[in-house]
Amino acid sequence: MKKYFTKSFYKERMKSWNKIGKMKSIAIFVISIFPIFFSGYNKNTELLNDSYLIISVLIFIFATLFLPLITKFWSLVGIEIKKPNWNENPISFNFSKGLNFFQFCGYWFTTSGILKAVFFGIFYQKLDSEGVILFVYGISILLGIKLSIKWLNKGGKKTKKTVANTV
Repeated sequence: MKKYFTKSFYKERMKSWNKIGKMKSIAIFVISIFPIFFSGYNKNTELLNDSYLIISVLIFIFATLFLPLITKFWSLVGIEIKKPNWNENPISFNFSKGLNFFQFCGYWFTTSGILKAVFFGIFYQKLDSEGVILFVYGISILLGIKLSIKWLNKGGKKTKKTVANTV
């Protein structure tokens, strides 16, 4: 756990990024910070209440279960799902690299939710409900990717599971 708080850990990870990985991280930061500066935040906005807590829990359950079920269905149809790579283009029409888009969206929503919560928490001393929902949605997408990769690799590398060899 200590390694995540060292500067050298992140330097080594960022050295492996190519041009697409760097552009994706800059794009995530820009599109996460852009709505903060152009949002008309009034003092009478709806705060985090019970309905947003229930919505956050439902979003977490739905998004966490959605990706593993869809990837399992795709693998049963015969499409081999590959683990997402940060250095690949998220907009790919190849079904086997479909998780790259969800990874990009997961990091985007998580970053946007954290930035909104910090910004509105510091300047207005309120918890922004939209920021919390974005954060929960982003974390649940990333958790769903982890679960789907774990579920697909659970059978091992014996044979590729397709419709042809499961019948």
